[in-house]
Amino acid sequence: MHIHVVSLQTKILYNRDRVDVLRRYSQKQVRRALLHAKASLEIEGMFLTQQEDRLLTERAEGKIRYSEFLARAKEMARNV
Repeated sequence: MHIHVVSLQTKILYNRDRVDVLRRYSQKQVRRALLHAKASLEIEGMFLTQQEDRLLTERAEGKIRYSEFLARAKEMARNV
């Protein structure tokens, strides 16, 4: 599962050059996206533990790198 803190937008200029533009999400947008994801999981009957929720929040806020997120998520999955 990838959680990206930025969105990648591509703009095509008149001379056909491609420019990638990064747009950072606000904290409000990040929290809203996480709430929507959690609600979707709950509709399916799956619930996040407090530890999983904290891990997702830290990654979404950019406090940890993807490699650390992945390692911690794998460790949690092994201990289930």
